Parts: sequence; C-alpha cells; structure tokens
Amino acid sequence: MLYKCGAMEAPQVNQRRAYAGDLCTVRYVGAVEGTTGEWLGVEWDDPTRGKHAGEHRGVRYFTCKNNHPTSGSFVRPSRPADKPRGFLEALREKYASEFLEEQLARQNGSELTSGDALHKPIRFNSKVAEEVGFDKIRKQLAKLEELKIVLLDGLRVSGALANEANPEDIESAYAEIEQTCPLITELDLSQNLLTSWSVIARICKRLKALKALKLIGNRLGPVEEGLRFEGITGLHLDDTLLTWEEISALTYQFPDLASLSASANQFSTLQIPISNTITRLTLENNDLTSLSSIKPLTSLPNLQHLSLRGNNISTVCTAPSDDPIHFPQSLHSIDLSRNKINSWDFVNLLPATFPGLDTLRISGNPLYNQSIGPSSITGVPEKPMTVDESYMLTLARIRSLKVLNYGKIADKDRNNGELYYLSLIGKELSASPETEEQSILVSHPQFRELCEIYGQPAIRRVESGSGVTVNPRSVAARVVKLVFHLRTTSTSNTSGAVQQEEGASQAEQGVIKSKEIPRSFDTYQVKGIVSRLFGLPPYTFKLVWETDELDPVSREKMEDDEGWDSEDDDGPQEHDRALSLPGFVKREVELVDTTKDIGFWFQTDLAEARIRVEATV
Repeated sequence: MLYKCGAMEAPQVNQRRAYAGDLCTVRYVGAVEGTTGEWLGVEWDDPTRGKHAGEHRGVRYFTCKNNHPTSGSFVRPSRPADKPRGFLEALREKYASEFLEEQLARQNGSELTSGDALHKPIRFNSKVAEEVGFDKIRKQLAKLEELKIVLLDGLRVSGALANEANPEDIESAYAEIEQTCPLITELDLSQNLLTSWSVIARICKRLKALKALKLIGNRLGPVEEGLRFEGITGLHLDDTLLTWEEISALTYQFPDLASLSASANQFSTLQIPISNTITRLTLENNDLTSLSSIKPLTSLPNLQHLSLRGNNISTVCTAPSDDPIHFPQSLHSIDLSRNKINSWDFVNLLPATFPGLDTLRISGNPLYNQSIGPSSITGVPEKPMTVDESYMLTLARIRSLKVLNYGKIADKDRNNGELYYLSLIGKELSASPETEEQSILVSHPQFRELCEIYGQPAIRRVESGSGVTVNPRSVAARVVKLVFHLRTTSTSNTSGAVQQEEGASQAEQGVIKSKEIPRSFDTYQVKGIVSRLFGLPPYTFKLVWETDELDPVSREKMEDDEGWDSEDDDGPQEHDRALSLPGFVKREVELVDTTKDIGFWFQTDLAEARIRVEATV
C-alpha cells in the first residue's frame, strides 16, 4: 500500500517543518507588534540560517533551544512548506522509485519513453553491454525485504504516515513496515521531521532485527514513560538538543544499550548517571569544561571508551577544593583531543583519574603549541614543541599507555620518551637553585620512578667557589668559556699558525683551543678571534655549538634499533647508553653571522661551551 502526503497541518508550537530543504521547529504562532497579520516564529536546525534568537524590537516572542544568537526567524504561515513523508514512502523513494516505475509501466503494458536514459541498454555497436552499473545496484536494493542497512536521513520523514490519519490506517502502516523490510539492523532517521518518541518506538518494535538507531539532528519532544526499545545496542542522539536529564531517562528504556552518542547537545555539566549497560559513550562538541563536570559517569561499571573530543575541558577539577575523581578500571580508552588543555599538570593527573587508561588521544590542545621550556632550561631560544616531542613527553608521563593518538607505542618509543623527559627534568633542575628542587619535582611525579629505571640524570648547577649559584650580575656570569675544536688531518696546518696557547691541546682529531669571551660579543667578533687563534682566513669557516642536550629524531627518520652489542661487563654509562639509542641526536646549533650577542645562544648559567670549527671552502 502506498500512502500519499496530505496537506500541511495547521501550524502549532513545536511542529516540525521544512522550507526549501531547511528544517525548523515552530516556536511561536501569533502577531508581532508593529506588523500586520500572523507570523510563525521558527527555530532553524541550522542556527546560521536565522536572524535573531526569538526577539523583535526588544520584545521576546519565543526562546530557542539552541544558544546560537541567530537561530530564529519569523515566516508567514502562508509560506509553502515542503511536504512531509511517511516512513515507507521515503524508503521506496530512496531505494525503489525507479524500479517501481519500471514495474508499473510493465504491468500497464506500456514501455518506458525513449528519452529515459536511465533504462536504456548500453550498446557498443550492435552489442548490448552487461548491466553492471548503478541501475543494477538500484534493482538489487529494490528488494526491500532484504535490506539490512537503511539510510533515510534528510528525507522529511514525520512518522509511519506523512500526516495524521485514522487509527486503522496508522496500524496498517506499521504492519506494512514489518512486512516490507523485516531484516533492517541499522536505521538512520537523522535530520527529519520526527517529534514523537512513541512513533519511533512503534517503528522500532516492528523491526525485530534492529540493532543501531540514528536520530541525529531531530527535535524530539519529551521522553514518554513506559516505552521499550528492545534489542537496540547502539543509539545516536547527536545535535538533538535534548537535556542530559532527558537522555539519562531515555537510556533506561533501551535495556540492551551498549553504545551511546550524544554529541553537540550543549551540555556543560552532567548531574545524574545513565544506564550502566553502556560501554561506549561519545560526548563530543559539547560545553564541558572539566572532568569533574562528568563525575556521574564514574558510577558506570562497564564503561570502556569515552570520547570528549571538541569540548572546552582545561582542568580535571572545577575547583581546587573538589574531591579527586576516579573512573572505573574498565574505562581504558579516552579521547580528549581538541579541548583547551594547556598544562602538563592535567596530563600528570590522568593516571590517577583513569586508572585503567591504556589508549589516549589528546592532540589538538593548546598545551602542544607551547615551548618545552624557557631557553634557560632547554639551551635554545623558545619554540613550539614538535609532534615527536609532544608524543614522547606525553607517553613518558603516563606509563600505562599502549596507544597514543592512534599510534601503538613500541618499547623503543617508550625508552626514548622517558629518557628524553628525564633529561629535560635534569636540565630544569640544573637551571634552578637547589632550594627549588622539591617544588620543581612536584610537577614531575614520575621522576623518582624513572630514576629507578634509568638512573638519575646529571644535575650540573653553576656554582661559585662558595658553593652558591653564580650571581647573574657578576663578572663570571658576563663571560663564557668557548672551547674551539678544529679538525685537521695533520698535527699542524699549512701556514704553521697552529700554536700551543692557553687552553690548547694536541689530539688525533685536531686542535683544541679555549678562550673566555664576553657574552656581549657578536658572532663576527667571535669569528675574528677564531681566525687569529687558528690562523684561518676570514669567512672560510663556520662555528657549530655542540651542546650536551639530546634531541629526538623525527620518527619517520628513525633507524632500526640493533641494540647494544658490547661485551664489556660493566656496560655503557647511562649518558652513553642514551646516545646510542636510536631516536636521539646530540643537538647542534650553528652560530650564524649576526650582530646579536652570543648570550642569545648561551644561557646565563652555562660556563663553558664546545664549538666545532668547520671549513666552508
């Protein structure tokens, strides 16, 4: 039986309508001051479609559920609205319209017109090609009773029938749904004109095999009591603007519900729990600001995956006085990407907050746009951390992780990350007075554990003879000892200019000379000194600072780790072992020609730096 759409119902509040394909909900019917005749105040599903939020000349006529400032408009009741469709009408139009037209034509003894290109056979000269294109696929889909996945999104479905009808016709329509498509397992009714939960429940009841239901973008009325959605394990309620309380009540009417998606519903806090049958929960693109705002979810004993992507989360607790929150051990997968996390303190608290955490996505947060540390700690001018650095510094703080940002963590990755993190802590301690050590280590709760595994990093604080940190205003802080290393192939250069001066030594690798140089000198002055020390013509060499710091190699460029192959019983020292691990290189900085002071490169507490002299011609 085919049902035709009737005339559009008389306008009423909360009625769903569509104009030229744009969906909306009627929020007001009546006069508007300063105008003649009646108006419909509508809230558009697309909030950028409107012009205001329900007010006109300072008078509010209706309130929109969407908090966007341009969700509302006024339209005349006489404006033609798009006709709604019934479930079966939409199903047949989507999957069987062309096939049914062909069947009807054949039953009437008529033929399709010659201009019907869709149904013309494809010919190559005199041969008819086998039908393997879309027409054949559509005919296959036209076997409606065999459909398992049905997508009726955006087809203006308003119910089993397009408009109100007598009870007998409505019941007949539900029965026909069951007969027409009994094998449906996944049903998408998103972006339609549905308003009644009881209508949806009656449709679902007729689909005995239904497992997944999508109602994204509908504007549904209050949840009615006593409804049962048996057998459905997956439910999508994104962008429905339902309250959390409504969604919570609804979950108890789905006794088999395991996966729930309720994204883009403007949630700022969750006050009550939901059904404990849920194992996967998606709350993306809401207005959550902290993990404590979802505290009711800690009562879900079976929750395994939680996605909070695209919220405004920046803290674990709303206020410092809040009690710590702990999610169940079952929750092992978290998505916190594209939030507002800007502190490593947040990352440090994740292992305690999610004790079962082994899979994490946390990219796209402002934390990873920051520098690793000030130049006084890293030894180089501040710059945003690289993807590899953010990856390693995150996995080093959460030792339980197995997957980070969709990448499986290998043992080599973990070793590299933890060693790199440990070296940064050592640099931070070296750059600070000993009296500040404990306060610094508070922000690195993993330090002691990592030291037990890899050994404590070398901490070299710059101290004067009295044992206190060098005064940055002292003469010692105004100069830096530069140790220049010129590699040669013989013990003297061709000009015979290499002489044994203060701090010079002879070695197979070349000649080493040292000089204390004021930090206020620029690179040109330093090169002049080097030219005189080694007898080199100006502008024929470059200076490269060989730092003691380790930088991660881009993961794409890492070589396979062949391990340590020494037979020495004592094995390599910790520092040497770190250097031998793939994934790290010693940081080198070229002192480029510039009028900037060399203090631009060397932090105040650096007393000595090794500079390699390389010929350029």
